[in-house]
Amino acid sequence: MNKLVLLLPILLLAGCANQEIATMQDVSPQANDLRDLDYDGVIKARELCGETLSGAAVNNDGCAKDKTVKQSFRLDVKFPNDSAKLIPSNYAKLEQLAAFLEEQDGAVATIEGHASKVGNPAYNLSLSQRRADAVATALIEDFDIPASRVEAVGYGDTVPLIDEDSELAHETNRRVMASLSGEFSVTDMRWTIFTSE
Repeated sequence: MNKLVLLLPILLLAGCANQEIATMQDVSPQANDLRDLDYDGVIKARELCGETLSGAAVNNDGCAKDKTVKQSFRLDVKFPNDSAKLIPSNYAKLEQLAAFLEEQDGAVATIEGHASKVGNPAYNLSLSQRRADAVATALIEDFDIPASRVEAVGYGDTVPLIDEDSELAHETNRRVMASLSGEFSVTDMRWTIFTSE
């Protein structure tokens, strides 16, 4: 019985040996370009979006994926006592805010005017509104930001950064802050071992 079990595979192999062997061509033509010219993991034959941002997460067509994020920008513009006039040094800060707004066209800026606790609260409320309006007007007129994306609100002396009666507190509290809100679309990046999130 053991001899029969050993003999059977040998007979099967011997029967296959008489068949003709097919040979392949030496070179087969390449129909598609299989290079990945922008190193995004998608071959040129399937690529619909060339020159993808390096490191971007892409779909099967080589197009970058977008994701929606929330981002903020803080602005702190100081004013002299009893003044709502912007000083030239403030324009550098406004320029940064305007550049951010231009880059993130879905963002809306809320300009918050504040005053120190010196004087009448009703007057301080009016002064803080004029300060917020001055910054909003500069963004709209000097930096061409659409008025629909800028809101000015005066808080008077109700939200001090330093709640005390000192010259430092008064100087610190005479300010305009700007906060941006909105959702922006940015390119989603691939995860790597160096990714922090």
